[in-house]
Amino acid sequence: MEKIKILVVEDHKVSQKLLDHALQDEVYDKRFADNGQAALDNYREWKPDIILLDLLLPVVSGYSMLKEIRIKEKDTSTAIIVISSLMSKEDIMDCVKLGIQGYIVKPINVKEIGRKVLEHFIKAYPARATEAVELFKLVKSKQEAAGQAGSSEADPPESSSSEPG
Repeated sequence: MEKIKILVVEDHKVSQKLLDHALQDEVYDKRFADNGQAALDNYREWKPDIILLDLLLPVVSGYSMLKEIRIKEKDTSTAIIVISSLMSKEDIMDCVKLGIQGYIVKPINVKEIGRKVLEHFIKAYPARATEAVELFKLVKSKQEAAGQAGSSEADPPESSSSEPG
């Protein structure tokens, strides 16, 4: 199976490292950007399947980046999942109106983030979801066999699920 291309847009290096560790290398082909302009450049060049997007970024804000992708680029197929410390209903609804697939409030749960991202991927790409879930399960079973159970992931989501839990 082809890896899921994921662009992580986060300006805090510690959060980048946590996300890098939590998103399994066997499942995800990862790139990182620490500001909105670098992220837009990566997006245009690489065309990721998923963007994990912080809203509070230097140079170009995450919200401006979201508007650029959805309105100017007219891209509604890239799954965009916001990961932000902003948690007001207004902040969330502004992003929902622009067609995000998910909104995760910081601080993130490292053991859950891979499953949550995969759940949102299932919603955006149901055709590829079955393969992604199978790969996720395979990697998890290898971790368990190696005595690393629960080191970075919870149980995988079901590919038939239409709503994240």
